[in-house]
Amino acid sequence: MIYLIGLFISTVGFWLASQHLHQDIREYWDFVAFFVVILGTAAVMLVNFPAAPFRLLAEKFLRKFFLPATSLRKHSELCLKVINSRAAPEPKTIEAQLLADGLELLGLGFNREKTLELLSRRFEIYAGRINAVSSWLRRNAKYPPAFGLAGTVLGLIHLMRGISSGIDTKETGIRMAVALVATFYGILISNLVLNPLGEWLQEELKRDQLKAEMSLNSIVLILENANPIEVQENLNSFLSGSEKLAMNFGELLSEEAA
Repeated sequence: MIYLIGLFISTVGFWLASQHLHQDIREYWDFVAFFVVILGTAAVMLVNFPAAPFRLLAEKFLRKFFLPATSLRKHSELCLKVINSRAAPEPKTIEAQLLADGLELLGLGFNREKTLELLSRRFEIYAGRINAVSSWLRRNAKYPPAFGLAGTVLGLIHLMRGISSGIDTKETGIRMAVALVATFYGILISNLVLNPLGEWLQEELKRDQLKAEMSLNSIVLILENANPIEVQENLNSFLSGSEKLAMNFGELLSEEAA
């Protein structure tokens, strides 16, 4: 959602700039320039598409734009629920998957070291796929400006042929403007789409790593049969300020009395 807000803000900025220049926003549209940049970039991105499964990429972007993100606070509450109930959560995210897998491994009799080793390896595989997609996006950010330049060259060729055939000054200016639109498209796609999405994936991976550590820590707490205060303090170590879980001492005392 934040990315969409950013795109909206940038669109408003371009619209205000065009209004200040007393230009119609439709003057920036050119069929040839748009499809040279879009189709050229799409072709290159398809050629070097990473080995990471397309489903993973689709799920990340679906969750980015249409599904609510899982905050650290929400995940800490999920961990607390799993620790108390010993019930596996629905594995919708990697951190929830690690909780479910950890409970399964404990049920199969794996010791602490082997359980943490297997869970850490599964997250490393996941992180490697995310890094591959992020690198793919950022690596391909260099191509839209290049195809934009190619579109500009096509426009300049069209312009020079027009000049040789005797077009007037007004038509010369129009063709020159159209030629530059392709470079404009390339810069926009590179710096508003590909690079930001690649950087976003890296930031998402950092948050996933922190939540994964919380999941692994929760499995250890289950294995050690930690008391409620220890559980809460461990989970709160991942949180800050108002995010921290508040201990319900009334419930704790009633549990101890029982």
